[in-house]
This record gives sequence, structure tokens and C-alpha cells, in this order.
Amino acid sequence: MKPTPLDRGAARGVTTVEFALTLPIFLLFMLGLLEVARAMYLWNALSDATRGVARAAAMTNPADSDALAALSARASVAARAAGMSLGAAGLDGKIVIAHLRSNFNPVSARPACPSRNIINCNANPNGETCVRFVQARLCAPGSGPECTPAYYKPLFSGKLLNWSFAYPTFATVTPAGSLGHQSGVTEACPAF
Repeated sequence: MKPTPLDRGAARGVTTVEFALTLPIFLLFMLGLLEVARAMYLWNALSDATRGVARAAAMTNPADSDALAALSARASVAARAAGMSLGAAGLDGKIVIAHLRSNFNPVSARPACPSRNIINCNANPNGETCVRFVQARLCAPGSGPECTPAYYKPLFSGKLLNWSFAYPTFATVTPAGSLGHQSGVTEACPAF
């Protein structure tokens, strides 16, 4: 039996209704998939950023606060994550650099120059001013030494879906390298 024009019109109407019912579910699934992909990308970028900053800080003079700040800024969340904001209103996380003793506690005073660190470590390997390790970790802006975690704010959230989660600090500890000391170069280092 050949379909009548009435049957074809009804079939088109059913197809339109089915499309209208499945489109919101499909779009919700796609937006969720994009959000998960973005969160995973940021997770990997942040982990990589802390590793890179820790390695670079192990080769940077601990007394040069401008160089350490520039190093942290270059690896900031916005730069490392291709402009993807971590939080709302530009409240991105920041990477904090800490110099640690052999027991992983912060040094009481950073050495004035890399040569001074070598002298301090030779005099007392477990001393208060001997930098043995460098740590880089992700913290929320404005957090102090306690390093409160930075929060992920989804792109597709509103009043109904107001959710977020805290990233780990992605703390990376690496042995202190030269801390900027160049072999054969005499540094003008202030006395301890």
C-alpha cells in the first residue's frame, strides 16, 4: 500500500517532536562533555606548571625575589592553561615557591646568594638557612603560608547549577639545584 500525503505529514510531525524532545538532552550532554574536558585539561596544565616552576626555581637565586615572581607569573594559570580561567571574575590560582630545609620545613631566612647557600649547607647540612629543596604549589590568590586551595568554577553554571570543586595544590618538591650559582664565577655576596 502506498503512503498517502496525510501519512507523510504525520511522519514529519512526529520527527519534529522527537527532535524537539531529544535536542535539550543532547545539548546538555555535549556541554557536560566540554566541561569535563576543560577540567581535565586544566588539571594536567596545573600539574605541569608546578613541575616546571619547581625545576626552574631550583636554578634561580633565592634572594632574587623579582626573578622568582616573574617565574611564577610566567607559569600562572591563565598563561599555562591557554587563557582558560580557573575561577570566576579572574580569581585564578597562583603558583607559590617555597625553599625548604632537609626536613621539608621552610628555611628561616633565604640565603643572600647561591654561594652563601653552599657555605650554609657545608657548615650545617640540616641548618635553618640551608636550602635543600624547592617546592612549587598552586594556591588561591591572597592565601598565606597555609595555601588554601584554588577552586574550579565551571563555564556552564548559573543560579541553578552553582557548583565548583577545589583543586589539589599539585605540590611539587625538587632538590635544590645550583640556585643560580655559576661555577667559576665569584659572586659579591653580603656576609651572613
